[in-house]
Amino acid sequence: MSRVIDGDTLVLDTGEKIRLAGINSPELAKKNLPAEPLANEAKSALEGLLVDGRAQVEVAQEAKDRYGRTLAYLFTPDGQSVQRRLLLDGLASVVVISPNDRYLREYTAAEDKARKLRRGIWSLSFYRPRSSVIESIAGGYAFVHGTIEKVELGDTWFMFKLKAGFSIGVLRADWQTNFDYSPWQLEHAEVVVRGWASRRGTSSRVVVDHPFMLERCGSDTPRLCPAKGDLTSPTQ
Repeated sequence: MSRVIDGDTLVLDTGEKIRLAGINSPELAKKNLPAEPLANEAKSALEGLLVDGRAQVEVAQEAKDRYGRTLAYLFTPDGQSVQRRLLLDGLASVVVISPNDRYLREYTAAEDKARKLRRGIWSLSFYRPRSSVIESIAGGYAFVHGTIEKVELGDTWFMFKLKAGFSIGVLRADWQTNFDYSPWQLEHAEVVVRGWASRRGTSSRVVVDHPFMLERCGSDTPRLCPAKGDLTSPTQ
């Protein structure tokens, strides 16, 4: 290993840039944006796990992201999962981008434990799911909570629209491959979506391709959905 860039990205001695598959850590400061809470701690934790500069690299099924980085699962020389350790410490959250879901069960269990114990990001209001009506959902990784008011099923995209111009997009092909329920079941459903938000004009959108990223409150295993009677807590 050559250097750690942030809590989920590093560069090997060969110059190859590795993006840790299956997790997302807080963002460091960039351009005019300040660091997100615990971003520096996540970077330091990754450096600590790789203190001797050695790691086992297991390339994910889909090996490259859109930036050309290698997507991989990382293990310390003694076999400890780097992603799992960061999740247990609350310094990352689980992300699933198909088809890279090999360790989803293990990672989910680690995140669930950290959230239950309110470790790391799960102890901070900054990482609680935001309401879809908040205008500050302009971009970056976000947890968003709201009620789906309209379902639009197109030839290419399924769009699930919440309030204030916020929508969740799923490619029809991804839905048919990965989701085991009808998209109409989301009409008027309370949900929490996790993913990268993009903004165009006054509208924001998160695109997902795996059901883990779209939690149905009251139907799926409770994780980010607010507890009954509590509109702020991401835990149950």
